[in-house]
Amino acid sequence: MNIQKLMKEAQKAQRKMADAQERLAALSVEGSAGGGLVTVTATGDGQVTKVRIDPGAIDPDDVTLLEDLVTAAVADAQRKSKELQEQEMGDAVGGLGGMPGLL
Repeated sequence: MNIQKLMKEAQKAQRKMADAQERLAALSVEGSAGGGLVTVTATGDGQVTKVRIDPGAIDPDDVTLLEDLVTAAVADAQRKSKELQEQEMGDAVGGLGGMPGLL
């Protein structure tokens, strides 16, 4: 493969990745814990935008449980966001034949 063609392919991949990043910022995922007692909404690029806590999850005598539920819901939202990122970015660079270092 000649260097000019390789450079054009790299520029094309950069544009696709920038487009994918824009799409990710506009998408959202939802993580939850405790059977939905705590839900966390995050953007596709991982920014937490909302936390919802069901009043049934609030027990003044067991704050640790609520903390654990929030932590688990955030982790679930982050996991889903990462999966979405991998999918979007994989689609963006899929045509480059797996060039190392692009993901």
